[in-house]
Amino acid sequence: MGHYKYPEEVNKQLRILGERIQTARVRRRWSKEELATRTGVERRTISRLEQGSTGVALGIFLSCMWVLDLWKTLEGLAAPEADKTGIYLEKKRQPKHVHQEKEKELDF
Repeated sequence: MGHYKYPEEVNKQLRILGERIQTARVRRRWSKEELATRTGVERRTISRLEQGSTGVALGIFLSCMWVLDLWKTLEGLAAPEADKTGIYLEKKRQPKHVHQEKEKELDF
């Protein structure tokens, strides 16, 4: 079974997220062990997360964000209104002309 190679942009964003979580942890003067305990994971998982490892589960990232009270910063993530490609494709599928049905004459 082959090893999946993540796009470089994915790796870059994971490193950035890891650095941001590390910055938030350090500002709170928490050790990796303390963040791990509060999050319910092992210390080495926090180390891997802060290094931007692709093997750290999304749930662990989100748990760290919650524990660090950074939860609100996720609100715009993957927001449907920001999906320009999806909006474009959706509009493209809409009919060009809308035909209105003629009202049927009622014959009493």
